[in-house]
Amino acid sequence: MITLTPMLARWAADCPFWPVDPTDYLFPVQRRPTPRQVGTVMWALIGRSVTADDLSITARDATEAIEAYLAGEDEDYAPGGLRVGAGDVVIDPGCCVGLDEWRDWLRIAHGEVIDLGHDPDVLMEHRGVVVRVWQDGGHLPRGQWPNLDEPHIDVPRDALPALLSAVQENLAGFLAAMRPWAHDLDPELADPLTAAVDRRLQISAPLGS
Repeated sequence: MITLTPMLARWAADCPFWPVDPTDYLFPVQRRPTPRQVGTVMWALIGRSVTADDLSITARDATEAIEAYLAGEDEDYAPGGLRVGAGDVVIDPGCCVGLDEWRDWLRIAHGEVIDLGHDPDVLMEHRGVVVRVWQDGGHLPRGQWPNLDEPHIDVPRDALPALLSAVQENLAGFLAAMRPWAHDLDPELADPLTAAVDRRLQISAPLGS
């Protein structure tokens, strides 16, 4: 079975404002997260807004941290993306792409190729009715492809709408759990924070085709 899983990159600085879980560098956004899992995601999103170059924290409390995030640009990206899985093969997004770009995968269904990052250099290739995603091959010269024994996953193009609908449901489930978590931190900021995360991760808007 092929899966697409929304992933975020862990923020480097420790969170002083709420509990978070220890994670790998890339970790999944859960559809039914525990409060600590919500906190982990929110620190990955908010931490960049309140961390100086020396990894010192510039906010005094959770309210200031949330306000700093709200004051940021909606175009700020959330490092991560979609993990592709099938059997024993798992292909993570590379560097310099964001979970906020997950809807770009819709363009693949129409024959486009999108950037999936580097280190690893994830490579995408249209092959008839499937899209072949290579774990590491984007570093090869143009027109060259990895050997077939290199890890790859063939995603049927007509399966992409359902796979992306599942991603949206996953993110919507997280968003539903996030609001009461935010309300416990600061009731006045819960709604603005929920709306900002919804916008920046492009969660609730109709998926389109």
